[in-house]
Amino acid sequence: METEWSETTRRMVAVACVLIGVLVLYISRSVIPFIILAAILAFLLNPIVVSCSSRLRMPRPLAVALAYLLLIVAIVLTPLVLVPAIIDAIRDIDIDLMGLLDESTMWLERSLEDIRHLQVLRYQLDLSPIVDQALEVLSGVVPEALMPSLGQIVTSLPSAVEITTGFASTILSTVLIASLASLFTLIYSIYISVDMPKISRALLDLIPPPHRAEYAQLGTMVRQVWIAYLRGQVILCLVIGTATGIGTAILGLPGALLLGILAGVLEVLPTIGPILASIPAIILALLLGSPALPVSNVVFALIVALFYWIVQQVENSVVVPRVIGSAIQVHPILVMAAVIVGASVGGIFGALVAAPTLATGRVLAQYVYNKLLGLPPFPPRPAPKPEDALAAQRIRQRASSLLSSVTSRVSWRRPGRARGETAPQTPPDNPGPD
Repeated sequence: METEWSETTRRMVAVACVLIGVLVLYISRSVIPFIILAAILAFLLNPIVVSCSSRLRMPRPLAVALAYLLLIVAIVLTPLVLVPAIIDAIRDIDIDLMGLLDESTMWLERSLEDIRHLQVLRYQLDLSPIVDQALEVLSGVVPEALMPSLGQIVTSLPSAVEITTGFASTILSTVLIASLASLFTLIYSIYISVDMPKISRALLDLIPPPHRAEYAQLGTMVRQVWIAYLRGQVILCLVIGTATGIGTAILGLPGALLLGILAGVLEVLPTIGPILASIPAIILALLLGSPALPVSNVVFALIVALFYWIVQQVENSVVVPRVIGSAIQVHPILVMAAVIVGASVGGIFGALVAAPTLATGRVLAQYVYNKLLGLPPFPPRPAPKPEDALAAQRIRQRASSLLSSVTSRVSWRRPGRARGETAPQTPPDNPGPD
């Protein structure tokens, strides 16, 4: 009995499966971000799991439990260590808001008085009606207006209680929802970490055998993009946050620890994050100045802006190529556009995954392009130039010669001689020319 489907039936079933898949994704759209976050967390912790499984001979479930236990300990200890330091950093930022308000008001009043009768070429403009109205508005910006009377306080008590109650309930519900979301994301991530090899084999079994090797290589390339980007971003956050904190502390900028943490956190937003991190530092430099440098506030703000620019240039030229490598071969303009589009579609989460998603699209587009033109789907990488290989070999030889020279000198001058004992007269072996 013939049971094979016809071509028409296959197409109808394929279309029905695609529609059902789209419907399932639409129904579960509220859960998909948590699953993606769980997969990202599993990718980040997978090196610890693999290391414990291979070196310590642990079963994979036990290695997963150890990795997530270390993660939970780090999450618990980090606020205990950072919160007191952040509070101290905030206290160091001593800004007299009332004095700043008074000075700004006086400056605006003087500026408006100067343009009351404005001279433009041969004509004199009388701006007194506009200036008088603006001065009347500014005259109401006084500290006394900020202090309500006792009658106003008694009158506003019922509405204040209602607002406070609603605000507290909103905060409580938000904290509860965030806690449950974090718990479920952690559970999803544990399951993904435990069953990661099984999930990979199951996805590969869905592909017809003649195409498995090709799609396995494609999946490896996509996985390398995400792993390189995610791990590289963690390292970049630590490096840039530390460098910014130390640099602003050397410059004498108040709240250096807070600025370093802010720079490290905003580093997850490619291109845009460093710009956003520099704005509070420049404002603080403009308002407070530097006790370490004998310059004006404006000059100090320019110095701080130059420091952030140098950090960003070193990051783009030195740190990023070494940490992330060639995984994200996308122009910065496209990355910035992808971050904006991702933020408009998926909020903060969309902005975070915009760059690796764009790099994944580049890998898939290259694969489809090669298949359409009948080219090899994965063209071999160009071999290094002979001069580059020779230069690298010379660098290795010089490093090895220098290391052997230092080792021989250290072994000759042993620190174990008694006091007063002279060094041996036999000279050390000649380490050879560098």
